[in-house]
Amino acid sequence: MAATPEFSLLLNLGLAISAAFGFSFLFSKIKQPVVLGQLIAGIIIGPFGLGLIQDLGTINLLASLGIVLLLFTVGLELDPLEIRKIGPDSFILATVELTISFVSVFGVALLVGLSTIEAVFVAAVVATTSTAIMSKILLESKSFHAKESQMVITASVIEDFATVFILLLLPGLAAASNQVASSDLALLVAKGILLVAVIFVFGWRIAPRIIDRVTQSDQEYKETAFLLALSFGFIFALLSSFLGFSPAVGAFLMGLMIRGKQATFVLDKVGPVKDLFIVLFFVSMGTLINMGAVLTLTLPILAVIATAILGKYWGCWTGAKLSAAKGEASKVGVSMLPRGEFSFIVASEGAGLGVASQILYPVAGLTTLVSSFLSSIGMRLLKARATKSTEVAVVVKTRRAEKTG
Repeated sequence: MAATPEFSLLLNLGLAISAAFGFSFLFSKIKQPVVLGQLIAGIIIGPFGLGLIQDLGTINLLASLGIVLLLFTVGLELDPLEIRKIGPDSFILATVELTISFVSVFGVALLVGLSTIEAVFVAAVVATTSTAIMSKILLESKSFHAKESQMVITASVIEDFATVFILLLLPGLAAASNQVASSDLALLVAKGILLVAVIFVFGWRIAPRIIDRVTQSDQEYKETAFLLALSFGFIFALLSSFLGFSPAVGAFLMGLMIRGKQATFVLDKVGPVKDLFIVLFFVSMGTLINMGAVLTLTLPILAVIATAILGKYWGCWTGAKLSAAKGEASKVGVSMLPRGEFSFIVASEGAGLGVASQILYPVAGLTTLVSSFLSSIGMRLLKARATKSTEVAVVVKTRRAEKTG
């Protein structure tokens, strides 16, 4: 008897969630980011691993929802008015490290034989630090003072804005590389401007008033206001997709426009739902990683990953030396190594546009795994070295005091 669609759906979801739980628990025990466990779970149970999940349609659909919810909540967590308060140190750090990271990977990708547009996508995949993974590593290592932690976190937020802007540009770059007519390219640019303008006007002026009015009429539960705000996110994700851009861009921009107490309220409500979809997102991204491609494309992948690690460290080290974190340049470089959610979002966009689809997911997956492991281990080693140096300094000072006495 053939399995029904409902049975297949429940089986795939059950496998994905069970595998995610097992590897998340394991990685939490070894003090590594749990998203790495979820990624590895997807690699193992996916069609390129044990093949426990073969039909990826439903899982990928849920993962797409996860991307929209993730970027919507990232937008909610940011206040565009706060951007004016970003200090010059964070801006210098973000600008320098993002430029060096992107340019170095782009150059190496060209050297190993990728086309210009493929090199752009590969560089975009590995350019952005994962704010979520980095924050967790910083919290666990307790290696930075509050000011320094805030500087690197703010720099990663600036990267998020830059990546969303890159997501807006990628369809146009892909079209230009395929020698699309200039009129079609101009139309795509006009659509991008229209998308941003509509979201800005609606989100800044109209949406807050509607949400406030609905909130006042539903004082007891406020569920309708939450559903209304969430529907705005999905509506503009659909609009973004309809205009030829990533749905995540529309969701992010809409979330960005909802500010203050409204944003806090929606975040509290959407949190548990988002967490479930994000787990499915990382598991599904793991299922798309063909480890066999690593064997057939060894040189390009290894070269890109090595450059992504070294280029990010070099860029962060240089940016820190040019800012207020001169004495903590090594820690800044190591702490900002992790890649994560944005790598897969850009890889998904590239695969959808038919650009370097064979290499993007392996690059995103392996860079996320390697960079996060190195960052976690590196921060512990730097902390241990600093502790040892402090202890030695205390001993020397004590001995000098004894001799003087």
